[in-house]
Amino acid sequence: MRIYVNEKYVTQRAKWGRRASLIGLAVLAIGMLAAFSPNWIMRWQAEGNPMANSPFVVWLYNGGWFSITMMSLVIGFILGQIGNTTIRRFVRSPRPDQIVAKALKGFDDRNRFYAWATPGDMVFAGPAGIYALALSDATGPITIVNDRIRRPFRWRRLFLFGQDNPGQPTLEVQLLAEKVSKWLSQQLGSSEPIPVRPLVVFTSDNAQLDVQSASAPVLHYKQLKEYLRSQTRNPGLSKEQLKAAIERLDKEAEARGVKAET
Repeated sequence: MRIYVNEKYVTQRAKWGRRASLIGLAVLAIGMLAAFSPNWIMRWQAEGNPMANSPFVVWLYNGGWFSITMMSLVIGFILGQIGNTTIRRFVRSPRPDQIVAKALKGFDDRNRFYAWATPGDMVFAGPAGIYALALSDATGPITIVNDRIRRPFRWRRLFLFGQDNPGQPTLEVQLLAEKVSKWLSQQLGSSEPIPVRPLVVFTSDNAQLDVQSASAPVLHYKQLKEYLRSQTRNPGLSKEQLKAAIERLDKEAEARGVKAET
């Protein structure tokens, strides 16, 4: 099994995730200070402080504090969500891609797993065919009906940053598979699309899946290896196409400075 992980990309994303989280906290702190500013301004007025008569302070006292507080809450919340979601994907150990890579250990060197090393974020290629993977670390009971995620309501999702939000992974991964297929077809000069199959993988041990109807396969990471083994009889493309596609994916990863791990 050869694993290509773009560590440079991971490091950059981790850095930006930390920065977004810190900036989000700073913006929230500004909003909190603005909320307390009328009390300070009243004290300045009582003490005869000339700052109390400056245009900005007067605006702040006459309702400007509310605008700043509300804007800070919105901006800080968005930055916090972006930052913490990024940290969860690129900093927290083990990362989702590391969980999948470990789950695939034991496959021989005919198999590849690419993480941020090709036009698709996560791609698997081997005797089972070529797959675009969408990873989700959502936890708890997860029901999928007509490609929509249904989960029990939890209050903590309203108040905590960076909570898992799987969205519609089956639809997203199909777009990703189409993107990789189109790229491979162009690179290989094929007049017909190179088959790339979509696959959604949940990476949390606490995920409890109930897949009732979905337009793409949805698995727990513990099922991934067995599923891929079951697909080797029908990879969806010829041996020649598969070999050429894997060689092109390897070259793309190497062009991005990514070395294979075994």
